[in-house]
Amino acid sequence: MNFIPLTVSLDEACFGDFVKRYHFEEKDKKDILRLYRKVQPRVHAEFHYVIEKNDRTASGSDWNRESQMALVVMTLGRAFDEFQEGILQGEDIRGAYIVDCLGLEFMWAAYEEIDKKLFELTGLYAGNYIYAGDCELPITEMPKLMKKLGQKQVTCNEAYALIPKKSVVFEVPLTKVKKKKYARCEACSNENCSIRQTA
Repeated sequence: MNFIPLTVSLDEACFGDFVKRYHFEEKDKKDILRLYRKVQPRVHAEFHYVIEKNDRTASGSDWNRESQMALVVMTLGRAFDEFQEGILQGEDIRGAYIVDCLGLEFMWAAYEEIDKKLFELTGLYAGNYIYAGDCELPITEMPKLMKKLGQKQVTCNEAYALIPKKSVVFEVPLTKVKKKKYARCEACSNENCSIRQTA
């Protein structure tokens, strides 16, 4: 099973938004930038997908009308985990948290790349994602999803945690017409989150 590489990086000029989003202070920017520059070469983002017939009847219009969907697994790779683990072994909890937040941003950048690649490969547009663990796709389905994906690069333990840690599994409808996708906060069910208020 071939994984498709993704080129992801973050715009250093946008770290002001990063500081707000993850509740840092302006004085933390220097450390955030330093850790970003160290972890960025260790990000080996890639994804694997399979196309399936859409038999989902979820409430979203994408799911009701479209006949195809992609089941996707994406990862930032093991080197990212190893870098973060090294920071934790040095008992730098704050640094490990910064790296974890950077990982989330790398994943958001990867989603945009996945949408582009899926269009290049299928000629269809990616709709809104349903992640394993969402109400519509219970986390208990993870073993079945992993079996369908048929790959061994990303694994799932008995607690349904993915390894490498910065990995994700999701389903996405493939549409003939490009549709507006949810913004980051709109896709999240936590409507009382303080980040949503500032986004």
